[in-house]
Amino acid sequence: MLIPCIAEISLYLMLVILMVVAVGMLFMHCVRKKTESSVDANQVETLLRAMPEGYIGLDGQGIIQDVNDAYLAMTGYARSDLVGKNLKLVLRENRSETLFSHLKTIELQKSVILETEQRIKDGSFLPFEVSVTALGTTNPAFMCFYRTIAMRKKVELSLQHSADLMRYVIEHTRSSIAIHDTNLCYLYVSQKYLDEYGIQDAASIIGRHHYEVLPDLPQKWRDVHQRALAGEILSAEDDQYIRANGKVEYTRWECRPWYTEEGTIGGIIIYTEMITKQKQIEVELREAKNYVEGLLAHANAPIVVWDPAMKITLANQAFASLFGRTVADVVGRNLADFAKHINARYRSYLFKQLEENQAISSAELEMEHENGERRTFIWNASPIDNPDTGALMATIAQGQDITQRKMIEMENAKQLDQLKRWYAVMAHREDRIMELKRKVNTLLKQEGKPIRYAAVEEDRNA
Repeated sequence: MLIPCIAEISLYLMLVILMVVAVGMLFMHCVRKKTESSVDANQVETLLRAMPEGYIGLDGQGIIQDVNDAYLAMTGYARSDLVGKNLKLVLRENRSETLFSHLKTIELQKSVILETEQRIKDGSFLPFEVSVTALGTTNPAFMCFYRTIAMRKKVELSLQHSADLMRYVIEHTRSSIAIHDTNLCYLYVSQKYLDEYGIQDAASIIGRHHYEVLPDLPQKWRDVHQRALAGEILSAEDDQYIRANGKVEYTRWECRPWYTEEGTIGGIIIYTEMITKQKQIEVELREAKNYVEGLLAHANAPIVVWDPAMKITLANQAFASLFGRTVADVVGRNLADFAKHINARYRSYLFKQLEENQAISSAELEMEHENGERRTFIWNASPIDNPDTGALMATIAQGQDITQRKMIEMENAKQLDQLKRWYAVMAHREDRIMELKRKVNTLLKQEGKPIRYAAVEEDRNA
């Protein structure tokens, strides 16, 4: 957008200069031919008043001598408001010194083009581009030609705002972004980019070459930059980057060209995400997963995991062996497919507990193997919830085979019951013997004979 503006300004300046030269020549011609001055002065006045650009004529002290209708229309003044007044009237207070400094320069250079702001009738200021030409060598007069540049200034302000906004957005985005020109010099860079590459601040790299800032970039990335400058869009999800010190980094990146208003490539944009930490976490998670799966696979206790739809997602061989199957035969099937192996008395209650609570605690179940063998397990099941949403992700269950323990418990119960019976029998028999001994002692006493079982008598007295 700036190139058409520059071309337009250049054309305008050329026209103004030609007009100034023509008017100046005509004005000087009037001075030389005083006898014809009335006719030539009228021609100059007509030309100045009819031109579309604003005009102010000044003497050497900056007093306004003449002003045309175009300037009055631009500013809202009447001719009487300006003629005879110092030009300072329409200047900002802090700009008057600058103006008269320019006038002194113009006396030497004969002409100058500058931008200024002038106060208009309503008190506001309007931006102008003014061409000032000095006429004469001793106590010269000045011809000032004005063109309003409010629209151009508005466009420039809009462009500057857009550029500032883009810089602000890029600098504060959470992504790592760098924008380069066709020479691979930095134009814009985000703070995230600076942080990831350990660069102090944007000012230290803007305008510098990409390879000067990061000299250890591998050749493959340099090739990518050249291909992007030729129009390609390239990217990688998991790219290894070995620094000069041998440290291995991993990046996710995209490199694409950006285009000027003319449709030509103006440079490249590089989006980079340093994923070294994520890669380290992935490795650690993978190792932890392999470790857990190794423990699970070699565990003697049956373990099984199922999703909210009760589809088995993970199981070990100990679980699969309960049904005479392999792990591959079990994973992917519904948990209800194996319900028939549970005693019918507990089956409904068990699945109701799982449906309502997604958990069971110390449930003692007798399960029937495919070969008809019956074994007893204690099962515990716990839900696994999503830490962010709290939604159920899976349920994990583990069983403990207590068949041998149950058999021992049953055998011990039998033995205890038998001991109780023997104890009851023996305890009753002992009481009967004691009673008989007492009767013998009683009979012996009645006959006047000494008793035979003294211990019985002692127990009775005690």
